[in-house]
Amino acid sequence: MTGKYNIEVYNNRVHYFLTVKRNITILQGNSATGKTELLRLISDHETNGVSSGITLLCDKRCTVLTPVDWELRLSGLESSIVFIDKTAGFIKSKRFAELVKGSDNYFVIVTRDDLSQLPYSIEEIYGLKNVSDNQKYKSYRRIYNEMYKLYDFNISKEFEPDTVLTEDSHSGYEFFKLLYGEKCISAKGKSNVYQCIRDNSDKQILAIVDGAAFGAEIGKIYRYLDSNQVKCIIYAPESFEFLLLSAGFIDVPDDVTDETWKYADSKLYMSWEEFYTDYLIKNTYGTIYQYNKTRLAAPYKTEGIISKVISVMPDELLLK
Repeated sequence: MTGKYNIEVYNNRVHYFLTVKRNITILQGNSATGKTELLRLISDHETNGVSSGITLLCDKRCTVLTPVDWELRLSGLESSIVFIDKTAGFIKSKRFAELVKGSDNYFVIVTRDDLSQLPYSIEEIYGLKNVSDNQKYKSYRRIYNEMYKLYDFNISKEFEPDTVLTEDSHSGYEFFKLLYGEKCISAKGKSNVYQCIRDNSDKQILAIVDGAAFGAEIGKIYRYLDSNQVKCIIYAPESFEFLLLSAGFIDVPDDVTDETWKYADSKLYMSWEEFYTDYLIKNTYGTIYQYNKTRLAAPYKTEGIISKVISVMPDELLLK
């Protein structure tokens, strides 16, 4: 399944607006913001149709997956947007992760937990907020709810790190080592980034992670940073391969990186990180830029390529 889909669900009391564009979207945020009510409306509409008094507008089927025979039901779904509530314990299971991989569906999961078995994007972790006071809604009696991103990674000031921490230990690490020299160290995997930040908490840290698959890790890092006086900036491009594709040294249509939902089929790619890697490998095969995720080829270490990649990074992170 590919594509970007708007979902509008409402009755005479509440009105929801959502947009999904990846195979996994996470709804978190505070209690009593309407997440459970959203799933109830979708479920009631699916069961009772127009007689439910609920309107659901979407180009794809929307359904709620409950713990009852969930595996059997999921195996029969395709080209659907599947909503799952936090009470469904199976979302933490290895079996659920296995079925998500290769699924022709999108999943919207309501949970406060960090689902480490699923590679979801930090960009697709949302809360719901009431926007009834907004100018365009204020004359209506319904409660209007829209999605908002929980994590903001805008870098607004120059930052001179003492330590540059990369999630990657292979090609990405090799590249950033060229930029930052001995300041650059590898966490050797995304699950180790949190502890590496703690181990270097007395320093100014720049942590570079693959945002497209780092969603399960970001919550505990932000909770730690919020409760401690640690100077740390998270730089989270989709992936290192995304930076290379964006740099423009190979011919890549703009919408491959700007509108990836058109290309990253959920049946083939568990995350957009996998898509970017596969796309880069296929489109550099047999050229001097032939990409290997394990080891960075010599052409990527030249001044010309380095300058092109730097051009798509935030200026605030570049050493003067």
